[in-house]
Amino acid sequence: MHRSIVLAKAGEYWVFAYLFAKKDRANIDDDEFLAFRKLAELYRRKTQAELDAEIGTGALLEICNDDQAQVQERCL
Repeated sequence: MHRSIVLAKAGEYWVFAYLFAKKDRANIDDDEFLAFRKLAELYRRKTQAELDAEIGTGALLEICNDDQAQVQERCL
């Protein structure tokens, strides 16, 4: 019922960038697709420190993985 645009960083991180209902639109357009590809490249180049800073400012929201105790501590 929904589509999501997900950006991956070297298989380690999944960044959910956009979620929309299929009833509202069938898909993204070509310009949006190209913009998401550029955004994916930007996230591939980010360091852990940069990602942590974005999480700290609220620019990114971290979704916890129950198998990683260190991540859980940050998400409590």
